[in-house]
Amino acid sequence: MSSNVYTAGLRNVGSYQVSGHPYLSGSDTPAGTAFSSSVFVFPYVSKTIVVSNENSVTGACVSFVPYLSSQATAEGFTKTSSGGHWLYIAPNSSIELNVKSEKVYVGSTTTGKIEVSVFAELTNIPVARMYSFDNLEGISS
Repeated sequence: MSSNVYTAGLRNVGSYQVSGHPYLSGSDTPAGTAFSSSVFVFPYVSKTIVVSNENSVTGACVSFVPYLSSQATAEGFTKTSSGGHWLYIAPNSSIELNVKSEKVYVGSTTTGKIEVSVFAELTNIPVARMYSFDNLEGISS
């Protein structure tokens, strides 16, 4: 008799239907270079991510790959989001994304720093099972 052993995985519906692990973090993004970013790394693959721009004047941007080539190279990426592959968050606004991810990059649209908060609902899927966004169609610059 063979046993059916199910585990959490990217293509396992139950992994997304069960209650998730909460994740909450906040940060000031780096100042000095436009689109330099803070990275938020999750302990499990995300189900939903909410990024809030707490700044009342400056916009923020969010992406799943680094903005700058120096940061991309340091993290092992071959592409960056500097080609426009990011989402804009207006001042005092937030964006909710229903995505599978192991990390998110958030930066300022100017050379000044901004305050951001990141809330995520995480699955039980280990990040080691997540595929890379690097060089995926529609993400490469």
